[in-house]
Amino acid sequence: MIPTYLKEKRDRVEAALENCLPSVDTRPAILHEAMHYCVLNGGKRIRPILCIAVAEVYGVKTSHALLPSISTELYHCSTLVHDDLPCMDDDALRRGVPTCHVKFGSANAILTGDALLIHAFQILAEHGNPQLSLELAKAAGSLGVIAGQVEDLAAEGHVPNADLIEFIHMNKTASLIRAAIRMGAILGGASPAELEHLTLFGEKIGLAFQIEDDILDETSSDEILGKPSGSDKEQHKMTYPTVHGMEAAKSTVTKLTREALVALDAIPRDTTILQGIANYLVTRKH
Repeated sequence: MIPTYLKEKRDRVEAALENCLPSVDTRPAILHEAMHYCVLNGGKRIRPILCIAVAEVYGVKTSHALLPSISTELYHCSTLVHDDLPCMDDDALRRGVPTCHVKFGSANAILTGDALLIHAFQILAEHGNPQLSLELAKAAGSLGVIAGQVEDLAAEGHVPNADLIEFIHMNKTASLIRAAIRMGAILGGASPAELEHLTLFGEKIGLAFQIEDDILDETSSDEILGKPSGSDKEQHKMTYPTVHGMEAAKSTVTKLTREALVALDAIPRDTTILQGIANYLVTRKH
């Protein structure tokens, strides 16, 4: 059931992403080619799917949630482009293909990331709901994803620190997942109490998702991950396993997922799909 649901929504998201981008023939062609390259190169599309799935809990049709949902993916893709840069994580492979700066050069990669970020907010502005723009902005800015990236860079090579890794994972990863979920709830008109429960759900699965990523980086292969495995260790990144150990990391993923499902139980609606997605996120292979 969940694999079918994820594929169906992923196909809808892929089509919407392709349709929302300027044509590769639009001047400057190299910029728009790079935007297409970095967005339409695969990916799980978890953030927009979560946004859609939450909205559907409240009876919102996929077609109405689609454009706001893809703003989260456009922003996410912009962060990947920037994260991969030589001055950041210096990665050469993303989603199984050369990273943006490898294919188009660092300067064009910086501008591509900027363009994708701005395009995300353009789509939200066109949708006409300022609450959605506010949610994404809060998650993306200096108190969200960017804060996590700054601390992530600063932590390289430092002694493992539990408080620091929690801050990095909560901001760099969980904040955007939480925002996607809250955006779906806002689209659906969730009550304040329901929004609070869904916020907690987003935080828990966001953290679990990133810890699972840390685990997979150490236990999987380049071919399965679509990016260099073991790169965190090579770059002396601070990860959950380096701070707490592998077994504790796996145990924490299980605990966070259980807490996320408890938060869903407090919502008097059918959340079967959300439960399934939460379980998928921590049992995936890449």
